[in-house]
Amino acid sequence: MSSWRLLELEYPDAPSNLALEEALAKQIGQGRSPRTLRLWRNHRAAVIGENQSARLELQLDACQELGVEVVRRFTGGGAVYHDLGNINYSICVPKQPSAALGSQQALFTRALDCAATCLRMLGLDSTQVPINTILVRGRKVSGGAGAIRWGSVFYHGSILVSTDLQTVWKILRREQPPQAPGLVQSTRLPVTSLERELCSEIPIHLVKNTLKNAFGKTYDAELIPGQPTEEELQIANGLAKEKYGCYEWNLKI
Repeated sequence: MSSWRLLELEYPDAPSNLALEEALAKQIGQGRSPRTLRLWRNHRAAVIGENQSARLELQLDACQELGVEVVRRFTGGGAVYHDLGNINYSICVPKQPSAALGSQQALFTRALDCAATCLRMLGLDSTQVPINTILVRGRKVSGGAGAIRWGSVFYHGSILVSTDLQTVWKILRREQPPQAPGLVQSTRLPVTSLERELCSEIPIHLVKNTLKNAFGKTYDAELIPGQPTEEELQIANGLAKEKYGCYEWNLKI
């Protein structure tokens, strides 16, 4: 059984949360921090992939009207909506220099397995759709994105627990223009939530604890509660101000 640091730290703003993600990837990749599972939530935010256009993916007027922050992450994938009704999980390990790319990317598959195991433990059968989507009765309930960068293998995903599904469709563009060269376009799928599928309220802490148990089973891991290092916090603070909180990064495309 391997030991992992468990971080349950979240900020009240999306730029700081995304900045900490990058800080973890950089420090873990340099061997300055241990492999880590982070559980966290965002307040109302539209999070787009690194190679996406905010204007093509989102109804920016609706985002402003509804008070939804728009933030670009450093990983790929499509646009997602975060609020306090969904749980985000991040998994980061050092990259093994001698390992083949397929071996490194296996972390992404196991991360999706972890989320599927969590749903099964909560009583839901699901279907995994390569490379990063989980469906329940044909509707998306979980997805994720990853990157191999800065000497680390990093994956973060989300599980919709009691997410405001009406807001999801208000802020995402339903009719997308033809795909522009060099840009990643989201695949529009109907969405659902755990509460909708189970027809009952589910406490966030219950899903968190179930996800921890699923992670332990999937990775044969012992989770040790920890805190971010001072270096991680300093890096995250700088990135929140100079990158993730800036128009030039979030709306550059």
